[in-house]
Amino acid sequence: MKVEITRIKEHRIIHEQVGPEKGLIEGVVIKQLKSWPDDRGHFAEIFRADEPVVADFQILQTSLTMTRPGTIKAFHWHYHQDDVFCPLRGTIRISLVDLRVASPTYGLANSIFCGDRYLKAVRIPCGVAHGYEVLGDEEMTMVYYTNQTYNPKDEGRIAHDDPALGWTWWGVEHR
Repeated sequence: MKVEITRIKEHRIIHEQVGPEKGLIEGVVIKQLKSWPDDRGHFAEIFRADEPVVADFQILQTSLTMTRPGTIKAFHWHYHQDDVFCPLRGTIRISLVDLRVASPTYGLANSIFCGDRYLKAVRIPCGVAHGYEVLGDEEMTMVYYTNQTYNPKDEGRIAHDDPALGWTWWGVEHR
């Protein structure tokens, strides 16, 4: 797969699974999680093996990360690995830019808001640059799943504020 950094051609805020025809980057899958509350707390399924968010996705690693408020972690992409992000605590803006030259959505950017108030699992395909910013004043805790084990040679990186990309961050001081 050929990956090339490009200036963002268009940006869309995405709230649910809408498909590329409505601005979602090709291959990104969003699953709205349903929470089942009762007097003891709540329960939510992240995914089942037969759902689109993990279609043809074999989990080879599960990781947990905590990020402090006011932090930006971006951008990187994988050449072979897909990720499924599931923020559980706090609120983040997941930031995506399609860098796959052969993709019909090459140069398209998406913002997806997730967290304990917006329960979602988001699949990010290889070749899509991704990162996030922690919004508000609460730490963010996220579990994420990958279909490869960690390999630093599988990553490409670009600074969160690189003008070649042209991304605009919201609500967080640039770091």
